[in-house]
Amino acid sequence: MISIMLLGTAGSGKSTLTLTLSEWLKDHDRDTATLNLDPGVKWLPYAPDVDIRDYINLDEIMVKYELGPNGALVAAIDMMASHLLKIRKEIAELECDYLLIDTPGQMEIFAFRSTGPYIASKITNEKKVILCLIDSLFTKTPSDFISALLLATSVQYRFLSPQINVISKSDMLGIEEKEKIERWIEDPENLEIDTMNEQRVIQGQLSRNVANAIKEEILSDIIFTSSTTNEGIMDLFAMIERTTENIIE
Repeated sequence: MISIMLLGTAGSGKSTLTLTLSEWLKDHDRDTATLNLDPGVKWLPYAPDVDIRDYINLDEIMVKYELGPNGALVAAIDMMASHLLKIRKEIAELECDYLLIDTPGQMEIFAFRSTGPYIASKITNEKKVILCLIDSLFTKTPSDFISALLLATSVQYRFLSPQINVISKSDMLGIEEKEKIERWIEDPENLEIDTMNEQRVIQGQLSRNVANAIKEEILSDIIFTSSTTNEGIMDLFAMIERTTENIIE
């Protein structure tokens, strides 16, 4: 089994891509299941095969511990670890080839607390890859793009797993905007030049230093995807296959 964990900021399209990718895999005769790890989500575009909400109720946590929504979400995510054995059992019973894991919308709570990386490492013992979603909204200026890449680098550092960086909602980019981003990816020197040409000179210099530090690791594997048009889904699957084929279980 290959586990595909989707991480990204709120609104980056994790749940929608989970639906799109699961449907694509099923249409291509891959036995696929979904796992929702967001205890606070009220609605999902797909019906999870395994759902953390069957074990953790955010409203009950708010009442029991007198917490607000954010505090209750932190507590709920920390409680996930106590349900790992039951979740692992449910996953094993599915006997699927691919497991898509949809993570909490508030990525910082999941990724930057110890619980998130722990759950990611223990949820299955089989091959896994992380899809780090970069909202296309944050790719339109050099400094925004570099900030998004820096966040993706932080995710990779936290989870220490094979990672594919995905520019989501690519249908919201104009042709010229997409071509500009592609130039940045293909030749990072273009990104450096455009960064230095930004009006915010001090920020531009800082962004250039950050770009130099991360460009070789992050810029090499970025895929444009759209859950609206299905752009890049086939390429994404191919990269998932290439990324996981050499993983030793």
